[in-house]
Amino acid sequence: MSMESEIKTRFGGFWNSLILLFVIIVCFRFASLELAAESISERIHCGIHLFLGCVAAGFLLGILRIFLAFSNETYTRAPASANFVSGLKYGIVAGGLLIFIIGIMQLNNFLGVFQPIASGLVAKLTAIFA
Repeated sequence: MSMESEIKTRFGGFWNSLILLFVIIVCFRFASLELAAESISERIHCGIHLFLGCVAAGFLLGILRIFLAFSNETYTRAPASANFVSGLKYGIVAGGLLIFIIGIMQLNNFLGVFQPIASGLVAKLTAIFA
């Protein structure tokens, strides 16, 4: 398969688009709460910068998946485009998830009305492991 068809397969569809939209929303929410005293253009710039950081993490993970696929036998190895695009997707999602976790733990009102529930869960988890 070509790279274009791999990208359409991995990033197309309702659920994949919803995951990417969630990552974009998390990036902009984090930037707007972190830079509350700054102007709107500065917040948008920071949100775009965070999302591009997630994409850069995806590129690095995609390249890493290509290199790690060389250890497999030739007949079991997926094409390089499939490895790269799956690494890109997982890198974007992992970056968004890290920003989401940091936002929950660092910012006071990151989840809005759901923040007390998340803070209670984080407190219980830290009590279990501490």
